[in-house]
Amino acid sequence: MLTAQPDLPQLLKVLADPVRLRILALLEREELSVGELARALDLAQSRVSNHLRVLRESQWLIERRLGTSILLRAAVGANTPAGGHAGANLWTTLRGQLAHLPGHEADLTRLAEVLADRRKQSTEFFDAVAGEWEKRGALFENGQARQRAVASLLEDELVLADLGCGTGYMARALAPFAGRLICVDPSPGMLAEARKQLAHVPEGTTVEYRQGDFDRLPFEDGELDGAVAGMVLHHLERPDRALREMFRVLKPGGRAVILELAPHKEAWMHRELGDRHLGLDPQEVQAAMARAGFENLHAEPQGDHYCPTPEGGEQSACLPLYIVRGRVPR
Repeated sequence: MLTAQPDLPQLLKVLADPVRLRILALLEREELSVGELARALDLAQSRVSNHLRVLRESQWLIERRLGTSILLRAAVGANTPAGGHAGANLWTTLRGQLAHLPGHEADLTRLAEVLADRRKQSTEFFDAVAGEWEKRGALFENGQARQRAVASLLEDELVLADLGCGTGYMARALAPFAGRLICVDPSPGMLAEARKQLAHVPEGTTVEYRQGDFDRLPFEDGELDGAVAGMVLHHLERPDRALREMFRVLKPGGRAVILELAPHKEAWMHRELGDRHLGLDPQEVQAAMARAGFENLHAEPQGDHYCPTPEGGEQSACLPLYIVRGRVPR
């Protein structure tokens, strides 16, 4: 919680340094580690850390721990928490002048490279574990949550998509109810495994495979009757972006179903399963879907648990699951 916010002279003093303006401009756009930020700025990490200390003391930063790393974002702009920052109005005025700030355009170019490398690393990780994913990251207690997620989509002859299909865990349940089933994943390795798992589908169901990123799903606007994202959002840097994309690709009246992990403390899942979030609060997911434009939203806990196994260890505690579903306005 932000308390004892700085007064105007202090705010102006902090923002008088052009490097700190460049830092806030980047952190308003993306959540970054110190190393990623230094790379985007093309500055020594020690120099960046000194500026971050000043910004932190003046409460311009919000921090989130991810395993052993700390990720930073600006406490102003679109990501500002309730109550806002004392300098929010000042920042709104300054934002319009950022294009004239020396180095800003080059910062944005390097930021794009940093994010591209981050996505590449994530894809390479899942490519590497695709062959073992069914043993490491696709273990559930009884499968009831999968069936409930699928049942929320059902009508006849639907065009349905499994977003972040992985090895096809959700798609196998969707196949009997779809006229066309489209499996999407950023990892070619995962799509290859999904093809193996879905080699035999019910007669009358056509299965397609598309490689694509969640920031820009490989669909035309309004192409789908329904989409499910099963155990996907906690792998993403910005789940809200994926939800906006889900909204875009669904027809009016189309349904979206999210199957997710409730918040937990199994930190080893960052490393071994590629998780970026230790579960997600269902109310936050529901709120993000509302911001994306969905209506008729419902969040429901499930009588099923996710039970992954650490490499070389015993089975971890089974983790609770929930579903959030919503509809695109007709």
